Amino acid sequence: MVASKRIAAAVPRYLAFLEYDGARFRGFQRQCGVAATVQGALDEALTAFTGARGAIECVGSSRTDVGVHALRNSAHFDFARTTKDGTTVEPHDGASVRRGVNYHLRKLGAAVRVTECVRVDEMNPKFHARHDAVARRYRYDILVGERDDGGSLFDAERAWYVRATCDGRLNVDAMRDAAAALTGTHDFSSFRANGCQASSPVRTLTSIDVKEELTEWPAAEARGTKQKISIAVAAPSFLYHQVRLLAGALKAVGANDLTVKDVQELLEAKDVARAPQMAPAHGLYLADVAYLENYAVRPAYGARDEDA
Repeated sequence: MVASKRIAAAVPRYLAFLEYDGARFRGFQRQCGVAATVQGALDEALTAFTGARGAIECVGSSRTDVGVHALRNSAHFDFARTTKDGTTVEPHDGASVRRGVNYHLRKLGAAVRVTECVRVDEMNPKFHARHDAVARRYRYDILVGERDDGGSLFDAERAWYVRATCDGRLNVDAMRDAAAALTGTHDFSSFRANGCQASSPVRTLTSIDVKEELTEWPAAEARGTKQKISIAVAAPSFLYHQVRLLAGALKAVGANDLTVKDVQELLEAKDVARAPQMAPAHGLYLADVAYLENYAVRPAYGARDEDA
């Protein structure tokens, strides 16, 4: 039973919102010969919950890369509730699907949970988790400190730990100025990794917010961190590795390795070879995927590619 193709008009379609620990998976998308993927774990749990004779395959809204976490990704899937003799009965409600799938995810030991599940076909018979998403929001976390061992063990797969500059912090004001220069509609070829399959490098970043939190270093609970910086980026869609390349450029500005003018020139150059070090995957979180009210069909505007 394949979710990407409607089996029959009467088959319910559900939308699940997911959180997962990206360090435990080889990315979201199922891959030949790769066992530990988010999609693979969810499909296995769905098939066990429904008792389907064939595998159920979910369709994700955002194909996060290896090591990238999610606070709220989403995926849709189809299945009809049937008895052992194949008789179709009243469909499960979303809450029952959430509880049942999470039970089987726990049995699998998979670091993914369904936080919410909604039956969407009654509101939008043509609903599609990826095509109908109108906005995505990512967050990138950077920790700044003076440890020479890569930071705390407990933060190693949760944020990018960087050594402090001469004054002990990244320049957040400069990072915010550079973020402002990148906000809006641009050709982001300089922030598009090789292998990107998007048909156009033009994207609209609706907001880039740089937030700072100072910690009570060297207190033990700070774990060697003096400063925590979170970069929140929102857009209808993203290019391959775009957020990580943006985070790398903003970090370089904060460390005084680049100026705001350098970032503007990088954007105009349309050449990813000139970009500074790309931020590692483990600091990146898919924070949210947004839909229209009642999960309505997304208007036909802009590109439909998303960051992988």
